[in-house]
Amino acid sequence: MSGWGDHFLVGVNYWPRTKAMFWWKEFDLEEVRSDMAEIAALNLEGVRIFLLWEDFMPTPERVDPRMLERLRQVLDLAAANGLRVIVTLFTGHMSGVNWLPPWLLDGERESDPRFRLIAGGRVVKSRIRDLYEDPFALAAQVRMLEAAAEAVGDHPALLAWDLGNEPDLVLQPRTPEAAARWLDTLTRALRAIDPAHPITIGFHSPVLEEDLGFRVRALAPMLDFLCMHGYPVYAAWARHPLDEQVLPFLARLTADLGGKPVLLEEFGLPTAPPGQPTQWIPIQLEDRSFEVTLISEHEAADFYERALEALVQEGALGAFIWCYTDYHPDLWTRPPCDRLIHERHFGLLRPDGSRKPAADVIARFAARRRPLAAPPSPLPVPADYEDRPGQALRSLYALFLQARGRSGS
Repeated sequence: MSGWGDHFLVGVNYWPRTKAMFWWKEFDLEEVRSDMAEIAALNLEGVRIFLLWEDFMPTPERVDPRMLERLRQVLDLAAANGLRVIVTLFTGHMSGVNWLPPWLLDGERESDPRFRLIAGGRVVKSRIRDLYEDPFALAAQVRMLEAAAEAVGDHPALLAWDLGNEPDLVLQPRTPEAAARWLDTLTRALRAIDPAHPITIGFHSPVLEEDLGFRVRALAPMLDFLCMHGYPVYAAWARHPLDEQVLPFLARLTADLGGKPVLLEEFGLPTAPPGQPTQWIPIQLEDRSFEVTLISEHEAADFYERALEALVQEGALGAFIWCYTDYHPDLWTRPPCDRLIHERHFGLLRPDGSRKPAADVIARFAARRRPLAAPPSPLPVPADYEDRPGQALRSLYALFLQARGRSGS
């Protein structure tokens, strides 16, 4: 892909350690400066950042120029450290919470009951305008991406545009056709201003497991490359929480469905405290409870090493770790860390800023600058995949493991 490079790109998803999702409001340039230097010291080359929609677009007619200037400052610091940035434009869902501007509420579509909805700095219960078909919402999205492209589309640190982070978790499109029309509208508007940088969107593995309105085969022609997010700790079909083969399989399946190269844009593990073994912790929300796994730091380091090697062998464009750092205890009383305890501990750095063993493993791997590999033979994806995605995915995973001699481990 033009402009990408000739080697496997290793990067990280970024929120600051002391700010998390509040960083644009509570912007600290010196913290970002320090973080970009540390990311470069880990031999990483890519950083994915997120424009929290509410912060950048306080009204549907206006994109905040202060936020655009902060965005440019972030890219300046990335460039100073030799880093390239994926800018995620419409960040509504993030870390188990939906964050939206108040003007997007009171529409005709119910919000997802699984996730808290935060608007205007407070938790609300409200309907959401149809992001995909409501002309008011569509016009606002075009206005936002045009402003961002005009502000930083010429920046040397810009690697690519990402049109959304797992958007089905904010709201599912009414039909796959509505999703396709929405994506066509946004990609056309963005390319009209910035024809030089590739465009993608942050798909996650559930879109391959059930019909959520986003069908990779239908949407891929509008994108320059595809992204997939995968977490064995969440996948019911994974062999175990440390099943690294889930990740190359997701990359392979996405590439075969879409006919485009794939970046594994998110993968990672929440870790247990230093020196503690893998453990299960309860999470209690208003209407449901569940357990999550915290992986021992050393087991997590081994997992990252295996996963990165497997992704190289599968011909992926690269991999971005979720995420740069654990969050400081001062954030543990604020969403999402107040209830989703595991979200505190996905980082390569601990809450005190020290490196976990995985950070050194990834730094050594990234330093090798592995050449992009030719993808192996494709999977036998059935023509009717979208009619039975869950069943087809599980069957294909069994075939994938068998072909790679991994079915027993």
